[in-house]
Amino acid sequence: MKHLILGSLSVVLFSNLATPVIASEEVAKVNLQPSYGSFAQVTPVNLVQLAYRGYFSDLGIPSHGAFKQALISQKIDAEIIVRSAITKGRLSSDYISNQAYIDTVNMQLQSITYN
Repeated sequence: MKHLILGSLSVVLFSNLATPVIASEEVAKVNLQPSYGSFAQVTPVNLVQLAYRGYFSDLGIPSHGAFKQALISQKIDAEIIVRSAITKGRLSSDYISNQAYIDTVNMQLQSITYN
């Protein structure tokens, strides 16, 4: 009888310990969801990759080989790509005045142009 009572108490105790862990995981999942008002910031390298792969094609930026030709003919540049990212919500509007960011995008574009 003594073992039965101790066994039952152990089960009750362990089941109560697991509940807060499960509840905290649910809260963490809810808190990790991005809000619609926040911008998903991308690095200059990722921005150029997105542009090259056609993510901004609906805004007139060509992809792949045509992307490289547009760079060579100077139809697109870093500022145009940054503005497109702002339009699509990938960057905040602050990035258009961030010269260091634009310069880094330019460096990435030059690496595509000369490869």
